[in-house]
Amino acid sequence: MTHSLSPRQRECLLWVARGKTYSETAQILGLSFGTVKTNLDAVRYKMDCALLPQATAHAIALGILSVDELQISGSK
Repeated sequence: MTHSLSPRQRECLLWVARGKTYSETAQILGLSFGTVKTNLDAVRYKMDCALLPQATAHAIALGILSVDELQISGSK
């Protein structure tokens, strides 16, 4: 299984990892709900993870995402 994510897949995963819903992520990125779902389904498949929290942890371990990125500006 490849662990390379497209820039859009990475972006969708980042927003969901920050606690946003699929709908909120879609609104932030100017995408449809279905497009966000498709991208996140691809993330779970590529990471061989059943759940997005697992995929997030895996992405951090592989250096695809950093813990610092998970913080939204202005939040503690």
